[in-house]
Amino acid sequence: MSELHLRTKAWFGDEPLSINFPPAWKIVEVGPQDAPALTVAAMREQLLQPIGSPPLREIAKGKTRCVIIVDDLTRPTPAADLLPSIIAELTQAGVSEQAITILLAGGTHPPASVQDMAKKVGAKLSPAVRVMAHDSRRDLVDLGTSPGGLPIRINRTVMDCDLKIGVGCIYPHPIAGFSGGAKIVLPAVCGVETTRMMHDYLRGSRTRGGSIRTELRQDMIAVARKAGLDFIANVTLNHRREISGLFAGDLVKAHEAGVRAAQRMYAVPVVPGADIVVADMYPFDTSWQFAQDRGMWPVECAGPEASRVVIAACPLGLGTHELFPVDSPLWSRVARRLKHFRVADLDRPLEKLHTVVKLIRQKQHHLMVLSPGLDGKALQSMFPHAQRFEAWPALRAALLARHGEGPLTVAVYRCAPFLIPGAAEAKQGIGVQNSILSERLTSA
Repeated sequence: MSELHLRTKAWFGDEPLSINFPPAWKIVEVGPQDAPALTVAAMREQLLQPIGSPPLREIAKGKTRCVIIVDDLTRPTPAADLLPSIIAELTQAGVSEQAITILLAGGTHPPASVQDMAKKVGAKLSPAVRVMAHDSRRDLVDLGTSPGGLPIRINRTVMDCDLKIGVGCIYPHPIAGFSGGAKIVLPAVCGVETTRMMHDYLRGSRTRGGSIRTELRQDMIAVARKAGLDFIANVTLNHRREISGLFAGDLVKAHEAGVRAAQRMYAVPVVPGADIVVADMYPFDTSWQFAQDRGMWPVECAGPEASRVVIAACPLGLGTHELFPVDSPLWSRVARRLKHFRVADLDRPLEKLHTVVKLIRQKQHHLMVLSPGLDGKALQSMFPHAQRFEAWPALRAALLARHGEGPLTVAVYRCAPFLIPGAAEAKQGIGVQNSILSERLTSA
């Protein structure tokens, strides 16, 4: 029996998950390069030697109010592991804990609950440090217009502080190329209209893990500079959701260094001709909204006759998003894209057509979804041909019923939302890339 050990339920236990296959099946496991977790001492060292910026404790001298902007629970960043080192730098510079606010920034996502905030910042945070959540519809400051024509509306707490730090994670992103950097301001602490127009009017990357030299990214940088973002601390994660790299300093230079590291860590080959394709959505498996948005690419690469398996615990069920409701009718998403078509977009009609076709095709996939948190009827309302399974043995039995026990190939993409498929896509960003492909062929 061939067995693989995965992880599941990010933020809700990060539990081990074992899946097994018949001995005659060849298992090809594709995943990020493994890397050890950084120690606290190593993280402190990176903060003391930032990229393109003075050390944080120097920047913090003489400051009276500090905000640390942290991504929300839809993102896998283990902020609780990093915040103590950042706060130690601030207090050594003379900033009191009472003057520090941690703002959970989710853009147009619903504001983080008290329980969500506790998971993100951890139990060791001093009670003197204030923790609050961004709301994209309330208490915003007007900063005029961005170079790309966006109305800039920024969270008031951010603008009231004279020291602004951004904390986030670097991984492939469908329109920003990669997350991190200036994205912690635009859209993370912006108003809903700013964010809506950003998605509708600015050109981003054509592929997840693609270029960061785009109109979208340049506007993000300009808005972050205008808002006064002083310092970032961006991390890369290993497949255990541990911090394996820290890139601190200037919001552009540190981010670019982190992107280069992410390209090396997450670029992988695509397994050709696999009979079964398994997309493991950890650590974006808190809800279906973000799992299917970030990690469905292995399913798209599968052959027409292949079985498509998705592993996503989804303890929060379907999830939600202000701009892209997961349960919205397909026609409404297509209509919105057509509504905001500009004359400037006439040179890329095929790109927009590809996006619409992709949305339609995704609805037709015959998915086998391992998810104790999803409701089967809710899933089928979005993916009519999907079949939901509570536990692995039942899903394995369904695979056996379809394929039998004879020789075949199973491609398992561990942490699929992190991975960048193929060398061509990875080269669209900056820097170089590497890949890992481990093949397991076992016998009884």
